[in-house]
Amino acid sequence: MQYAGIIVGIYTFIMIGVLHFAVVKIERVIGSHIWPWFVVLSLGFGVASVMVSGVLASALLGVSGFLFAWSGPELKKQKERVEGTH
Repeated sequence: MQYAGIIVGIYTFIMIGVLHFAVVKIERVIGSHIWPWFVVLSLGFGVASVMVSGVLASALLGVSGFLFAWSGPELKKQKERVEGTH
């Protein structure tokens, strides 16, 4: 049996929740001006995903890269959402 697919799915599900919470908390505590660091992290994960030899590790790093790439701009949108409620 192959468990890689279910592992990647569970990891993705958990990381979406973690990064959603992190985006809200980071925007509140630090501000949205650090969004470029999320993009830098995503590029680092992307590079790492093509450098490792294991398929599972590569997939997890690739998923992380895309999730951080998505979360960076979400920081800016979170700021707009918060400003819209005040």
